Amino acid sequence: MKKYIARDPKTGLPLAAGKRDAFAHVDEAYRAPPGYWDAIKHFEILPLCSGEIKTLEVRWKEIPQFATRVDAIRALPRIMRSNPDEVLTQLKLALGDIDHEIRISALFSLPYCALIEAEELFEHLQELLDDVNLSVRVAASVCLKIVAPVFPSATDMMLAQELRSKNASRRKQAFIALKDMCKVWPDVVVDHLDEILRLDDEMLRIEAAKILVPLARTKSASVWDLIGWSLSDDSDKVRTQAARTLPTLASMHPRMAKILIENSLFDTCSAVRKPALRALNSMDVSGFRMNRLCLDGARHTDPAIRRSCILMMPRLFTESEMRNEAAELLRQETRKDLIELLTELALDPEIDGGEDEKNRFLAKAPQATNVDGTPILPPSEFMPQKQLLDTKKDSDNQST
Repeated sequence: MKKYIARDPKTGLPLAAGKRDAFAHVDEAYRAPPGYWDAIKHFEILPLCSGEIKTLEVRWKEIPQFATRVDAIRALPRIMRSNPDEVLTQLKLALGDIDHEIRISALFSLPYCALIEAEELFEHLQELLDDVNLSVRVAASVCLKIVAPVFPSATDMMLAQELRSKNASRRKQAFIALKDMCKVWPDVVVDHLDEILRLDDEMLRIEAAKILVPLARTKSASVWDLIGWSLSDDSDKVRTQAARTLPTLASMHPRMAKILIENSLFDTCSAVRKPALRALNSMDVSGFRMNRLCLDGARHTDPAIRRSCILMMPRLFTESEMRNEAAELLRQETRKDLIELLTELALDPEIDGGEDEKNRFLAKAPQATNVDGTPILPPSEFMPQKQLLDTKKDSDNQST
C-alpha cells in the first residue's frame, strides 16, 4: 500500500509537515486583500518604501501597472516575517507621514504586520482615529474593525470610544467589530455591552441589543443577565431586539428561556410578544408554572396570544382539566373563532356528542352462544344480506 501524501490542490506539491509558529494558523485566515502591489518582488519592497526606488513597473493579471511607495507599503506584510525590524521601521514612518495617502496605506498593512510585532502600532492607530483628514479617519476606523477581534486587549479603550462615537459610520464599524468578537471573545463583548446597555442614549442601547442575538448561543450567566436586563428596558426597540434571542434560548437553554418568556409574553409591544410566542411554541411546556402561564395567556388582550395559549391546553392538561378550563374561558371570550375553538375543547363527546360518538364509548356486548359453543344468530329475515352470506360460508366450511 502506498503511503498517503497530502498535496496542495492548486500546485500538486506535497504540503510541508512539522512544527509551525504560533501565528501560522492566524496568518492563513488573516491575510491582506490582494492587489497589484503583490506583483512587487520581495527584494524591491523595502527600497521602494525608503525612496531608493521612486517607481517601478509591474504586471498584475497581465496588465502593466506603475508601483510607488504607496503600493510598497501595502506590500509590507509579505516580508514581515523575513525582515521584521526593517518592516516595522518603514511602517511607523508611513503611519506618521505628512502625506495622507501614505498614512492610509500604512493603516491597510497595520493589522497584518501586527501579527508578528505590534510594538507602538496601536498607539499610532489611536492617533489616526482622530486624524485631521477624513479619509484617514475612515481608514483608521476600518483598521480598528479588523484588528479588534484579534487584539481585544490592545484595542479595548479605542473600541469603547468608537462604540460611543457621535459619528454614525465610525460607530457602525465598531459595532461590526464587536459582533465579530462574539464567537472568539464573548466575555469581552459582554463587558462592553454591560456598560452600553446602562447608558441613557437609546440609539446606543438598540445597537447593543442587536449584538445579543449572536451572543445568545454562549452558555454564560452574564449573557442571560444582559438579555433579562434588556427585556426590561424602557425602549420598545431595545426590548424587541432582546426578544429576538428567545427562540435561540428556547432551543439551547430552555430552562432559562422559560423564565425570560414569562415577562415577554405579556409585553405591551407586539413586536416583543411575537418571538416570545414562537419560542414558547417550540418548547416543552409541561410543569405547573407553564400551566399557570398558559391560563394567564388565554385571558390576554392580544388575540394571537390567547389563541396560542388555547392551542397549548391539550399539551398541558388532562382531558377533564382541559374541558373545565375551556368552559371557564368561554364565559369571557368574545371572538367568534376563539369561541369555536374553546367550545370544541370543552365538549365531552361521551356525554355531549352525537349518537355515533357516544356509541364509541360503550362497552362491546359479549357474543351469545349455544350449548355447543356456536353463536346465537337472529332469524335470517332480520339479518343483512351480506351477513347472511358470510354465515352460510362459515357453516359450509365447518361441514367440510
